[in-house]
Amino acid sequence: MTTLRRTRGRRLLAFLLSLALAAAAALPGFSMNVSAAETTITSFGLAQQGLTAYRDGWVYVYGSKGAPYGDTRSSDCAGLLYSYFTDNGVPPCAGGASSQVRLNTVWHGTLDELPRIHGLSVTVPDAYDTEYPYSHVGIYVGNNMATDNSAPGVNMRYRSVYQGGWTEWHLFDCGLQYPSNGWYEFDSGMVHYTDYQYDVNTTVDGYTIGEDGFARNADGSLVQNDGSLTNSGFVSASTVAAYLESQGIGYSVGAGYGGGNQDDPDDPPTNHNGVVTGSGVNVRSQATTQSFVVTTLSRGTQVHVTGQVNGQPVLSGGLSSSLWYQITLPSNGVTGYISSLFVEITGALDTPDAPAITWEDGYVLMTAASEEEEIFYTEDGSQPTAESTPYTGPIYLAGGTTFKVISLLDGQTSQVVTATVLENGSVFTDFTTTDWFYSSVEEAVDLGLFEGSDGKMRPLDTISRAEFAKVLANLEGVDLTAYEGATLYSDVSESAWYASAVNWATAEGLMNGVGNGTFSPNAPITREQICVTLARYMGLTYQGGAQAFADDNLISSWAKDAVYACRENGIVNGMNGNNFAPKDPASRAQTCTMVLNAYYV
Repeated sequence: MTTLRRTRGRRLLAFLLSLALAAAAALPGFSMNVSAAETTITSFGLAQQGLTAYRDGWVYVYGSKGAPYGDTRSSDCAGLLYSYFTDNGVPPCAGGASSQVRLNTVWHGTLDELPRIHGLSVTVPDAYDTEYPYSHVGIYVGNNMATDNSAPGVNMRYRSVYQGGWTEWHLFDCGLQYPSNGWYEFDSGMVHYTDYQYDVNTTVDGYTIGEDGFARNADGSLVQNDGSLTNSGFVSASTVAAYLESQGIGYSVGAGYGGGNQDDPDDPPTNHNGVVTGSGVNVRSQATTQSFVVTTLSRGTQVHVTGQVNGQPVLSGGLSSSLWYQITLPSNGVTGYISSLFVEITGALDTPDAPAITWEDGYVLMTAASEEEEIFYTEDGSQPTAESTPYTGPIYLAGGTTFKVISLLDGQTSQVVTATVLENGSVFTDFTTTDWFYSSVEEAVDLGLFEGSDGKMRPLDTISRAEFAKVLANLEGVDLTAYEGATLYSDVSESAWYASAVNWATAEGLMNGVGNGTFSPNAPITREQICVTLARYMGLTYQGGAQAFADDNLISSWAKDAVYACRENGIVNGMNGNNFAPKDPASRAQTCTMVLNAYYV
């Protein structure tokens, strides 16, 4: 990715302009109540769109821009941002990842100078494409977290902005309005902005604001607006850009910023099932980067994917894959191989269906989609090929094992299925026996503390407040039928799968609402909040004997005794560098470990 000279001229003029705007905002009559109805689209709204899509489980569909999908919705990465504007009846922004940067944004920067502004867009570079240099786009939602609709089968993600290959942030325009100064409602809480950025680790108007930017009461609950919290309204993207420039933050042109964009196709013809997503993509004679180049394709070229094989790993934009597609060009019949990193699948594949892996009475069963298909597998973590062990019948399982399996038909291989079969017969496809959390997950599942769905444990996903309430109920072994019925919270339906667990956790004083009669069941729970809840559950009192964490100053005052009581009892041990990361959303894998440690105290 090319490095461009940052334009920082006219800073004094821009700074004076920002001061003048701030002064105007402070004039009598300019202040507005924070809960006044929005009459325009805002950066908060864009950030909330990303969080809502994650919590509602939007499905990745290439080219979709928020279309209905069963009981949820669908989009691709750029379509997630696009949907916010169309949902609000605003003329839509440009569609593709690169064109959104080129046409929709007015200021940019690298992650080492990420401003604290909700609703920025973040991008992954396309190392193989200097003309259209962005391969992926997401939404920055604050607290160093981003959401994105990533890929088929992966769908929505919520994770650190420093994971996943993000390298740049962008200030969106398209009429988007940004907070200036004062208190603003966001995601069921209150945040405070000073000079266009939200405050962290401070106290404002008597309220403590943590690392995540949210104001909290003394008991740790989120502050709610009582009508007295005001702000100075919203400003345009150009105003924020002028202020950032005056502070030497960011630059005026995105890195590698190029011309037009072709990455938003509509209604692809039926004679292909894939489209090339980069420029100058080589079609190879074999699934390796050393093999002969058959031809070179440009972005938007339509291809017919006829098979998929495991070949040489390819790295691009922070992503790595050993999956290659065997393709035919509909225009001239040329055949060859392309790394899957540079092809979007837009239709059905002509490859064999992946085999199914099940467990029955101590044996692992592998089933192909048809009798004509052969099955090959490995147990050592290597990629299976036609030379691997053939499946000839049920395999006796003497402990947890990870299988990698393919089907073979007429020389074409299916996608690799990775399945970890636990000793109790549970089958999961999203972790292996070599993962650090394997033993904790296996035991937590065996004890009935955690459950998966559709063969997925989702160990690296954040755990929601509702899910944690259910885990606690499982740990206690409580009969939840006694807690069925109406709830105390307006956002917890009595028919919800977690309603009785929430009722129990509330009745026992283990978990409380977040204000305004709500529980926020789908919101992630942080590591320090889990410690508070576990300390209540176990009746722990801090005895003063635990070593302080390196980031002790980030632990909320209301959570500190509980965190160290948990450390004192071996429930938490910290992370790299003796850090605890108290405000980070806990992953399901981390929660497995903490709850198991509590189980054995």
